[in-house]
Amino acid sequence: MADFKSDFQRFIGLCNEEYLVTYANKGIYNRAVKEIEKGVTVSYEFLPDHVRCALSDGSVCLLYADIGQFSCSCPSDKICKHVVIAIVYYAKNHRQAEGTGAEAEAAKPDFGWLLQLGPSELLGTFTAAQVEEVLFRLEYDEELEVAETSFLTVTLPLAQVAVSFDQEPDLARSKCSCKAKGHCLHKLECLLRYRRMHQIDDREQLQADMTDVSYDAEVAAEAKALLAEVLGIGLAKLSETVCTRIELLAIAAHNGNMPALEKDLRGIKGELDLFFQRHVKFSQEVLLDRLARVYLGLIALEKSDRPEQKKQLLGSFKSKYHTVPHLNLYALGANPWETRSGYKGITYYFFSQTDKRIYTYTEARPVYYEGTTFSFASSYKSKAPWGELMTMEELAHSQVSLTSAKTNREQRLSSSEETKMMVLPRENIEDLELGETLCRNWSEQIGEGSGLLFEQAADRVFLLRAKSFQQVFYVEASQQLVITVEAEAGDSVSLRLPYHAEFDRTLRYLENSKSLLALRDVYLLVQPMGDMLYPISVLQGKSLTSLKLDLR
Repeated sequence: MADFKSDFQRFIGLCNEEYLVTYANKGIYNRAVKEIEKGVTVSYEFLPDHVRCALSDGSVCLLYADIGQFSCSCPSDKICKHVVIAIVYYAKNHRQAEGTGAEAEAAKPDFGWLLQLGPSELLGTFTAAQVEEVLFRLEYDEELEVAETSFLTVTLPLAQVAVSFDQEPDLARSKCSCKAKGHCLHKLECLLRYRRMHQIDDREQLQADMTDVSYDAEVAAEAKALLAEVLGIGLAKLSETVCTRIELLAIAAHNGNMPALEKDLRGIKGELDLFFQRHVKFSQEVLLDRLARVYLGLIALEKSDRPEQKKQLLGSFKSKYHTVPHLNLYALGANPWETRSGYKGITYYFFSQTDKRIYTYTEARPVYYEGTTFSFASSYKSKAPWGELMTMEELAHSQVSLTSAKTNREQRLSSSEETKMMVLPRENIEDLELGETLCRNWSEQIGEGSGLLFEQAADRVFLLRAKSFQQVFYVEASQQLVITVEAEAGDSVSLRLPYHAEFDRTLRYLENSKSLLALRDVYLLVQPMGDMLYPISVLQGKSLTSLKLDLR
């Protein structure tokens, strides 16, 4: 009995207005207070594990030392006004005389249990999809607002949500302002960010526990043997049947949970197809680089014992998009493209001032179906996603703020309807802190294998600062327009624009443009492909010109 009374006193000490409003609601709390003011009284009978509360209006409640345990003679199965009356009346008329000194100090909430949880407990409470989403969000820093009252309340200002944790070690008792049922993402995000604030980083362990890194080792070994065979035989003696063998291995890689290998094998097959066709676009250096990179990747996969590294090496079949609370995006230009496999599209590039990375948005369509077409001009003039406040052309020259943006790990943006866009005044590019996006040594950026050894580089671009344009000329043999610029360090850099029938007028204009040669101190957005650099846009001040789309 004595222990229960002590526990009950501590429980009553927690039950201030904030606490009761959280577990009931503001309306019920206010009605309970008014009933007490009108003269309702309560008598209490303490029993071994609960207290019987008899209200003067005839209602009877049973209270325990836990807000989650109660019963009432009224029909309600939730916290009703009678339960709140019994708690408030006791706190007002009884606890003031009893709860003092050491007992009052003992009633102070203790939230240490939040720092004692293990990754296994988190995985048992939240789904794998929720954990993956939150691990992605944790890559973006956000200042927390933490307040300790009856609850530990953690607020995410950008997402505008607050999660309140109870002192009882039970995540089910936590409350989120989003009002979602069950365990929402915000609860896990607030918990993990709060733990990181106290130097507890759960990311690596959670990732390891939930990552599936199983794969078909026999397919990996067969692929490694085939690549070694190709490298050993050499192109001169290579038979065209190797393309069929690579295609079959790509199918096996798909079935063996190796999406990155499947994609790489198809890329190698594409390069070999160009070789056997004696195509002008074939590059021996690009092929050798791809062969070596994939071969080394297979060796790394074989020897790796870290789940996160294995996951990176294996890749993923379908990229997952996750929500980022806020992105401030500075448009860098737009690049139209067409693949040999029959796709056409435009990729838009943005520099994120939030995390100093480049994000892309792509509109693409397969054109190999009969009657299917894609017009670069029409797509460029179409409405932008995220509220349709402007056209894609206007977006490609703007600076915008996105809230609830959806992006994947390759920083590709989704056209999600949940994303909201606000147009900002465009800054001068010279005033931006561009970080690693601005290339200091352009020669290090050349080559498809630049950057991380096993990183996919399809959308890899960077900014190059150029003092001047030195010359522009068209090379008939390679069907490329060559633009030579003087880089910031004083060395010459050659940029190439391949010929495309749809941009014939643009290439002719650039070849004879005196205004281009007159430009000084500009920024160029360029894309490295193999050992060549392809220019996408020219930026200076607030102005931006996408070479293929703005000079048509």
